[in-house]
Amino acid sequence: MSGLICSICRMRGKNLIFNTDRSQWTRRDVEKLRHWANAYRNANTLAERKAIFDDHGVRWSSLWLLEYWDPTRMLVIDTMHCILEGVVHYHCRYVLRLFAAAPQLSADGFKHAYDYPWIPYDVEVAPSGCNLEEKHVPLVAKIQEVLCLSLKGDKAMTLDQVWTRLDNQGTRDALRFVAHTLDLPVRLDGVCETVKTLYVQRGKRKAKHPDRVQFPSGQFVATKKNHYIALLLDWRLNQALSSEAHIIRTGTPETLAHIQHVIRETTTPSWLNSVPKNYGEAKAGSIKADEWRTLSTVYLPIALITLWGDNDGFAPPEDNSEPGYLLKALDHTMALFQATVITCRYTMTTSRVIAVRDYLESWVKDLRTLFPHSRGVWRPNIHAAGHIYDFLLLYGPVISWWCFPFERLIGALQKINTNDHIGGRCPFLIS
Repeated sequence: MSGLICSICRMRGKNLIFNTDRSQWTRRDVEKLRHWANAYRNANTLAERKAIFDDHGVRWSSLWLLEYWDPTRMLVIDTMHCILEGVVHYHCRYVLRLFAAAPQLSADGFKHAYDYPWIPYDVEVAPSGCNLEEKHVPLVAKIQEVLCLSLKGDKAMTLDQVWTRLDNQGTRDALRFVAHTLDLPVRLDGVCETVKTLYVQRGKRKAKHPDRVQFPSGQFVATKKNHYIALLLDWRLNQALSSEAHIIRTGTPETLAHIQHVIRETTTPSWLNSVPKNYGEAKAGSIKADEWRTLSTVYLPIALITLWGDNDGFAPPEDNSEPGYLLKALDHTMALFQATVITCRYTMTTSRVIAVRDYLESWVKDLRTLFPHSRGVWRPNIHAAGHIYDFLLLYGPVISWWCFPFERLIGALQKINTNDHIGGRCPFLIS
């Protein structure tokens, strides 16, 4: 979808999945969506339709015949899939890495070296003469992501490879915008010798007269695409070359064994659905949405609080020791679980809706700081979960609009014995 990460707002670029500034979550214009949906219907070729969908993320549907149709409000983000099977599953498996086959992590193996408070594209921020077409807006986020890649370590890229990626993924104006947001000088006389040498080497590869290639001298002002790449790489070399993040040891065999022990030994009421006692192992199979709800609201809070929140009867220290980091991981995890508990309530109030929003924002803000490896496994659900707030205000408790009833109906239909013959009586009644 041309970098679009949301069906409700106009966010583009996967870097903005972690953006919690709601003032930038501009709702998509319904009239424009209607216009492009009609254009999609009237397109003469599949290529035209693909171009419309890639640029605007919309197709034709008969629902557009309804004058009141507003997909940004009437196509809800389902809590069952987004929260339970989405971010809760993501957090447990890919952030905390609570599964038996989790590989060992080291900071040297991180693909990204650091986080930076990047400024997303905005016409008001862009320098004069640097207004990007809508289809080129996602390139800004791609450039910013490339500038965060490690230049040292197991998964590091060479400076030449980073140059190539910037050259392939960015237009001149997109590169210029990023340089502008970093307050980089437009003159090239301050570029370091390493970048100058690389500039000349790359120029000689393509030049008909390699001996004439040289780096612009004096007070030459950046005007070309490779000039802005040189400025950005010069800035990049002054940042951290590799990740200095601390790896929190959450997904250890001891942690998983403790969780399984809690699942086996905890006495629960008969109405609480069971979960696999060998959770985290391959034999447990795929965890279903209702099992994620039970895990995140009952078993995992008990297990993690007793394991990471108890230091021989005392609270763990709030420092950078290993118990201190585990306490931070616990607080971070509980923010998500508390949002899940409140979201799944059968009654909803304004204060509860606000609490859901605040807990989810807290979880997203600390995600890449505490768990830098999560950058490599991003999910659009991280952003979409933030819109649950809007639908709770519009439609109330999720029990009235989540997908559990439909999933149960599908399950019942799948159990019907059929012979694939069309017609005839169905010996199954749904009461």
